[in-house]
Amino acid sequence: MKSNKNFPFSAILAQDDFKLCLLLNLIDPTIGGVLATGDKGTGKTTTVRALSDLMGEGFPFVNLPIGATEDRVLGSVNLEALINQKKTIVDIGLLAKANNGFLYIDEINLLNDYLMDVLLDASSSGGYHLEREGISQWLESRFCLVGTMNPEEGELRPQLKDRFGLSVKIATPQELDIRKKIASLRLDFDMNPTEFIGRFQKENEALKQNIIRAKEELSKIEIPEEIRDEAARLTVASNVEGMRADILLLKTSRAYAVLLNEKKVSVAMLHKIAPFVLEHRSEDFTPPTESEDKGNQQDNDKERQREEKTENEGSTSFQLPESVKKGLKFSIQDNIQKTGLKFQMNNNLVKIPYLSKPSNKIDLVKTVKNYISKNKLEVFTKQLSQKTNLNIVFLIDSSASMAIDKQLGFIKGIIKKTIISNPSKKIEYAIVALENSSSRIIQSFTNNNKIIETISSQLRASGKTNLGSAFLKVFELLKSVNKKTVQLFVLTDGKVNAGGDHPFDFAIKSYKTYLSKLKNTTVIDTENGFVKLGRAKLLANKLKVHYIPMGLNL
Repeated sequence: MKSNKNFPFSAILAQDDFKLCLLLNLIDPTIGGVLATGDKGTGKTTTVRALSDLMGEGFPFVNLPIGATEDRVLGSVNLEALINQKKTIVDIGLLAKANNGFLYIDEINLLNDYLMDVLLDASSSGGYHLEREGISQWLESRFCLVGTMNPEEGELRPQLKDRFGLSVKIATPQELDIRKKIASLRLDFDMNPTEFIGRFQKENEALKQNIIRAKEELSKIEIPEEIRDEAARLTVASNVEGMRADILLLKTSRAYAVLLNEKKVSVAMLHKIAPFVLEHRSEDFTPPTESEDKGNQQDNDKERQREEKTENEGSTSFQLPESVKKGLKFSIQDNIQKTGLKFQMNNNLVKIPYLSKPSNKIDLVKTVKNYISKNKLEVFTKQLSQKTNLNIVFLIDSSASMAIDKQLGFIKGIIKKTIISNPSKKIEYAIVALENSSSRIIQSFTNNNKIIETISSQLRASGKTNLGSAFLKVFELLKSVNKKTVQLFVLTDGKVNAGGDHPFDFAIKSYKTYLSKLKNTTVIDTENGFVKLGRAKLLANKLKVHYIPMGLNL
């Protein structure tokens, strides 16, 4: 069955980076387009056409053939109208037809230099002057330039590469399950395009609405000073000429943040898009994984120090405000619980004795402040029982392959068993959901164990599974809690299909980067059906965490 309908954007696999770059240009057209290099037959043209369909009527998509004449590209006078109607009518060219849409050029490296210079000038200036047979007319031409090419057929001039905002490399997928899935989807589409498109209509519409929202909220995104510093560091380290790359790093990371529905740009977001901006501009560019890991390690070290400060009975890092410290000299022993605390205030030696009750510990700040204000020693304590919290996080794969009701029932069982097993502990719960190729926190930590009863209405079975993004979201959620009290349950079938060229490996790396400090992580295998791939079990083995099939009682 033949059809002029295009393959749905949401159904395209193994093109995550290319799809992301296209979406970022939709959100902020001033980024300046995308250059995609890679193998033939990897769906580059299909992806661009699919995005045009995604945006619907009124969104221009123009395919510029590499053999197009100058008149066809720029425009010309309509000779038939001039001869028969004695009227001068301008037939606008492909550049003007692409206004407010996409201008797509396959094998862009084979386009002649003159036309390339013209369209790049039009792309940067927002239009061009058409000079023909006594007419001079300005034509609007604000478009997103998308070029695809195979480097084996010839390189693009370096100065032209720099004019593309982003660049991405596309390789033929090597994973057997991905190749099988791609072929199966194509067969389904060719047999019944209408039915196939309908299967992805809801997901496409959700993505379209997300893009519209992102365009409206783009100007509200905060770019912290540390992000501007890191962007400058990356361009200097890459020996990039000019300032275009610096500006694009900030623009692109801002568009990425708003696409993820975040309020400000993070270092992780900047590092994610950095290769798209810098790889085609510099041979010295090194992906910022090392600096990202270093930054994360520093965050982890700070968090560990904070936890040790809270838990260390000696509290040798105890600090007071400067106004309180005036005239105060400390001599703090290594273990206050055993030897007590002594300090000198206005030549008076004050001793806080050893506390014999193991259930309490000294509240240093309150004790010292009270002495300073009243000149009277009164020892204040803190109940150690306050430190017996449990923080339970449920990471729910709510992609189309999952049975949400079954997951929710299983989560309720976990909560009930946890409460029964830990009657004296304060327990808080949080939920992170995977959806629309990304993730979001749908419930921050709460001690209301009934919250799960109403949370199902916020879960939507749609989108692809980007587990790497979800692990980053869990890391952000856990910044304010003691990692030693955290139990993470990951409910997934393990069919990770979003997050770079190798999404499964990206998920493993993301967990090891952000969540390696966790001691209690369990993968709950939700895969059902007669034939099982065992991806969730493989995930648990790779992460070296606990594994439980959903049908097994805890």
